[in-house]
Amino acid sequence: MSPHITASAPHGDAQVRVFSPNAALVDGVPITAPPYGDIQEVVISILQERAQRLGGPTPALITDDRYGGEIRILIHPDGATEQLS
Repeated sequence: MSPHITASAPHGDAQVRVFSPNAALVDGVPITAPPYGDIQEVVISILQERAQRLGGPTPALITDDRYGGEIRILIHPDGATEQLS
């Protein structure tokens, strides 16, 4: 069963903060990866479901505390991703 996130950042990107290989927040909602799973796959799945519900690409700002980096991406309803500037 996939988690469903309904909240989103007002007037902007989904806000994602990754803490570890199995824990993150998506718009302030805690999510976890299953045992031996990868949080990146879970996050992309959640954002892909959002894009499918909205009928178009979903932008997201991802802060990854594991690496100290931040990236802005666009997730399409088919699961494809692209980096935004």
